[in-house]
Amino acid sequence: MFKQFLNQVDGSQVYLITSLGIFLLFFIMVAALLLVMKKDKIKYMSELPLKDDIQ
Repeated sequence: MFKQFLNQVDGSQVYLITSLGIFLLFFIMVAALLLVMKKDKIKYMSELPLKDDIQ
């Protein structure tokens, strides 16, 4: 059924490649943000759900 849908839609490859590109761009941006983020902030954010006293 999915192949029939792709064959009926003109330019379906454009939609597939665009959605893959958007996903990869988002994934790379999140990975870069995590690599740049300071380790202290990551530790602080990971402990937030467990602490009652937030400063």
